[in-house]
Amino acid sequence: MSISKLVAAVAAVGVVAFASVPAFAGHHCVRAGASATAVTKEVAGALAKEALYQSNAFAGRKARGSAKVSCKYVGIVTTCTARQVACK
Repeated sequence: MSISKLVAAVAAVGVVAFASVPAFAGHHCVRAGASATAVTKEVAGALAKEALYQSNAFAGRKARGSAKVSCKYVGIVTTCTARQVACK
C-alpha cells in the first residue's frame, strides 16, 4: 500500500493555507504558510510543505529561502505548519 493511500485510509488530512502581513517593504512579499494534519510527523511535514508550495504557485509568488516547519503532536495525530517568505 502506498504512503498516500495509507494516509488517506488512516488519517484525516486537513490543509489550510494562509498568508500574513508583508515581510519586506518595497516588495510585494508575504510570510506565507500552510498546515497539515496526519498520523506521523514525516507525512504531516511533507503535506504542509506541499500545501505551501501549491499556495505560492497558485498566488503567483516565488519562495525566498527555505521553508521552516514546526510540528505539534496532539492526541493520535501530528499537525505541522510550514512557513516561508514569498514575493510576487
